[in-house]
Amino acid sequence: MIKRTKWDIVFSKYIRVRDNWTCQRCSKTLPEGSMGLHCSHFVGRSNYATRFNEDNCEALCYGCHRILGGNPIEHREHKLMILGEERFQELVEESRLLLKKRDICTEEFYQEIKAKLKDLTDSLVYDGDE
Repeated sequence: MIKRTKWDIVFSKYIRVRDNWTCQRCSKTLPEGSMGLHCSHFVGRSNYATRFNEDNCEALCYGCHRILGGNPIEHREHKLMILGEERFQELVEESRLLLKKRDICTEEFYQEIKAKLKDLTDSLVYDGDE
């Protein structure tokens, strides 16, 4: 099992907030903070070139995560439908880069992810008050 880092934790929350706590496969909405909604990676988390790529990740409920994780052909078709051919091919190309944790997991990058999460959260609160 791959250890979750502070980068993983904040990025996972960012993806689930970005996707409005809604499964991107079945459209089931879960309560904020629910452990039943996962940040699913198309290219596995062991690949640092795409580990924090927003196109590589989406919110999936537990059931859909298991289904797609166990069916690579269906997962590929789902990802192609979500991204389109061009973005999908860009993701595949990026996944071929050889990057290590130290190349990605910097304090500066951590602060960037936190700021993106804060901006997204603030905009959702603001939009809801209008």
